[in-house]
This record gives sequence, C-alpha cells and structure tokens, in this order.
Amino acid sequence: MGAYSPSWFVLSQKATANLQQSALIPALVFTSLALFVVSLRWYSRIRLAPGTWRVEDYVISAALLLSVSMTAVVGAEFGLDMAPPIDEQSSLQRLSGMLKLVFAQSLLYQLSVNLVKATFTLQYLRIFSHLRYPKYHCYILFVLILGATAWGFFGIVFLCSPVNTYWDVKADVKCEDAERHFLSTSIIGIIIDWAIWILPMPIVGKLKLPRRQKRGLWVVFGLGGFVCVVSILRLTLVQQAAHQGKMTTSGTYAVVWSTIEVNVAIICASVLVMKPLFAKWVPAMVSEQPMSASEDKQVFRRLTGLALLNGASMDEEKAEELNARRDTGVAMSSSRRGIESSEVPARAEIASEPGSSTIIGTSSIQ
Repeated sequence: MGAYSPSWFVLSQKATANLQQSALIPALVFTSLALFVVSLRWYSRIRLAPGTWRVEDYVISAALLLSVSMTAVVGAEFGLDMAPPIDEQSSLQRLSGMLKLVFAQSLLYQLSVNLVKATFTLQYLRIFSHLRYPKYHCYILFVLILGATAWGFFGIVFLCSPVNTYWDVKADVKCEDAERHFLSTSIIGIIIDWAIWILPMPIVGKLKLPRRQKRGLWVVFGLGGFVCVVSILRLTLVQQAAHQGKMTTSGTYAVVWSTIEVNVAIICASVLVMKPLFAKWVPAMVSEQPMSASEDKQVFRRLTGLALLNGASMDEEKAEELNARRDTGVAMSSSRRGIESSEVPARAEIASEPGSSTIIGTSSIQ
C-alpha cells in the first residue's frame, strides 16, 4: 500500500477510477433504508408521541443528510468513471475530478459517522441522566468523539500541503502517510463503538424486569454491536485487499463499507428510540401488559432512580415499611368502594411497584 498517495481509502490512482456498480448499489440500498428508518423515527416523535423530539433527533438527521451526500458523491464518481477519456489530458482531468470527489467523501464520512456516535451518547445521557457514573462515562465519550472528529477531519484536510495537491495529479509533492491516518481513525472509531455498545449493558443487567422485557432491552441496547462488526469488517477487508495488491478491490470495499457503516449506525440509533411505533404496530414486542403513558414514565423514573444503580442500596426495613404502607393504602381505597383488596387490578400493583414493571417508559427513548 503506497504511503504517499493522496487518497484516504484507495491509496492508488487506479482504484479511484474503478468504483463501478459494486460500490454504488450498496450505497443506494443502505442510504434508502436509513432514510426510511429516520422518517419513521420522526413519525414516531411527531404523530405518536408529540412534543418528545430532542436534540439527538436533529443530530441524527444531520448525519443522514451527510450520508445522502456521501451517496451522491459515489454516484458522481460512478458517472465520472463511465465517461470514457478522449486523450491523456482528459484522462488526467477525470482522475483529478475523481480525487476531488474522494476528498469530499472522506470528509463527509468522518463527520457523519461521528455525528451518529454523538447521537447514541446523547440518547444514553438522557436515559441514564439520574445515574452518576453512566452520566460521567457519556461525558468522556463526548470528549473522545470530539477528538476523533477533529483528527479524522483535519487529518484529511492537511494530508497534503498545500491542500489542492491532494487532487493535483501533476504536482510533484508528497503527502503524509494516508495509510497511517486510515488505520488510526479506523481503530479509534472501533474503540468508541465498543465503548458505546458496552456502556448500557451493566445497567440493564441490574434491572429487575420480566424475562421478555429484559430480553427486549438486551436486543435494543445490543444493536450497537452491529456497528462494531461493520467497523471491523471495513478495516480488515480494506487492509487485506490493499496488502494483497488488489487496489481496485480495496477502493471499492472502502466506499461500500464506509456507506454501510454510517447507515447501519443511523438505523440502529433510530430503532433505539422508536418504542411508540413498535407499541402501535407490534405491541407484543414492547410489553406483556399495556400501560398508560403516565404510568409508563413513572415506572421508568423509578427504575432509573434505583439506589442500587446509583452506588447505594435502600435499607430493606424501610423498603418493607414503604410497601406495607402502599398495601394499606390500596386496601383502604378498595374498602371504601366496597371492593375486596384481593380484587385490586394487577395494573395498580405494577404501577406502585417499580421492580415489577414490564416495560421501560417512554421517557427512556426520548
């Protein structure tokens, strides 16, 4: 792999001119899927849970806009590649134009992929806002994401000096080691992806919920694992093909897996907050017993406020006393209405006992 190439992922002039349909079609498919899912996300926010949209919804929308721009750049690369060169001069111009598109796409990738990481972190920060240590971990993640964005973006901008030598094929100027920059940004991105994936797992493990609901939480929060897998595939496949001398394949893999990584991350980040949509279309996936929105939020507040997760534990005697008072209150209320305490709806019991909730509240996905 050439150390002084102007391309961040292709690292070969030959590869930049052979992207073809193998890169364009996956880019179109996954970008369309991401666009569809984000549209459902906004539908869920606006129509099913009005007034619940937050800053992370705008951040993920910005990431989607950059992803669409990436796909447009891939389409422009494909169109430029399809135009046959007339002579050597036109061939050089086409190659220079291709490198400009590569430059633009690399910048769009760095911005979009880190915006999605920021979206995940913002959602976790909102969900675990009552918990001290997860909140601190989110702040640390923000710092890491900001640093990764700065290194990825400005590392590309100043890869060649002056900047225009990146796409000036006639200039006899050596650029910085593009392979080193690609490796460093990829490894940093994978580390952050793993940190985002692992962050909620210990918290979910401590929640006392019915088996189906807890299993659903594992699945939802485990979606970040798909992003980790795609990030690793992107790095290994591009590096493997490049080291085997298959520069065209390396360039195609880089375009394909970069667009897949961004769009899969957008999809996973959106599914995490689409509970109102699932509650309407597939209610069995969300809860074993439906609850009102107010009860739903109340249960989540109590779950996230568990002293166990905050580093302290409630005194057992006080907990028993509190439960006894609740039972007494329920019995008195029932007797006034001429109803036996044994006939109090199970729903009231669930609403009064956070440990027996079968659903994570709407506030957890806002």
